[in-house]
Amino acid sequence: MLGGGQLGGFFAEAALRMGYKVAVWDPSESAPAKRFATHKFNTPFSDANTLNEFVSTVDAVSLEWENIPVELVEAIQSHKPTRPSSKSLGLAQNRIKEKQFLRDNGFPLSEYKEINRPSDLVKVDQELPWIVKTATMGYDGHGQWRINTEHERDQMSSQISGEGPWVAEKVVPFEMELSVVVVQGTDGTCITYPATENTHENGILRMSMCPARIDPSTELSAQNLAKEVIKSIGDPGVFCVELFLVNPDKILVNEIAPRPHNSGHHTIDSFSISQYEHQVRALCGLSISQPLRISSTVLLNVLGDEATTLSRAETTDLILKTGRARIYMYGKESVRPGRKMGHIIFSGDNIDVLEKEASEALAVLSDR
Repeated sequence: MLGGGQLGGFFAEAALRMGYKVAVWDPSESAPAKRFATHKFNTPFSDANTLNEFVSTVDAVSLEWENIPVELVEAIQSHKPTRPSSKSLGLAQNRIKEKQFLRDNGFPLSEYKEINRPSDLVKVDQELPWIVKTATMGYDGHGQWRINTEHERDQMSSQISGEGPWVAEKVVPFEMELSVVVVQGTDGTCITYPATENTHENGILRMSMCPARIDPSTELSAQNLAKEVIKSIGDPGVFCVELFLVNPDKILVNEIAPRPHNSGHHTIDSFSISQYEHQVRALCGLSISQPLRISSTVLLNVLGDEATTLSRAETTDLILKTGRARIYMYGKESVRPGRKMGHIIFSGDNIDVLEKEASEALAVLSDR
């Protein structure tokens, strides 16, 4: 596994359960996935000696994060199966390449303009408001700026940071943000999980509900669109396609993640096969099977200092009392504002009841 965050940790747990051993390469010695690793590599991804040792240690390689260097994946895949490959990774790392790929393949997406210098903002011929995003290295709301008015646009050129290029995306008046986890096998089999309904807070995923509260025809359209996007890429692996539901007849593609997704954590609890087991299956060339849904779920992310509140026994006990909550903490050593420290899954039959319990838990964790 390249990358050692919580996604890699859940992958490693699934792999260990299935009898595999896992090697994790991440520059951080305390990366969460290393709690489950047989082999641990702690050097920078640019270290040539580690590359040789890593390749000689493993039989197949998968990705935990889309900011793994493409050059590293290109070097590894010439020696060992790497799923997904540098093709998927390269698209996900550059919003301009990703959007051009989607446009070239006829997929619906919001209007956007490429910007090479912040001063070019005033030249963009596109209806406001916009979200300006870095083309590379952005995640969880980092590297994003909203522009609502011409005055804000004129002032923003001095506030945008990072290295260009950037993308100015027209803000979409959507009804709902959806995401669909897609799995593609080495034999071309392609399946989807039902769409999740997502809410964000400051650009960070706060809550996911599955099944999404949409009609069956919209559900089918979302799954089919996500599946076609991944089939057009052609890589085996687990992916997530983020979508904007503008109205029941219009769904736009937002982003593609070449890995399991935060909004798919619930599949551990609510499906017969989790997204992480499917990541193991796709990597090892095993069968990809349509999973069976066991229950409805609401996922609540635990962010920043909320983890400290949750670590108190009285808080933990209060949240667990209903019998519908399961707590997953990632083992991260440092707490930062907005950092994903863990999540809580609420499982049951009634999605509205689960949402209420998740909202009550959030109020307890954040003193709202």
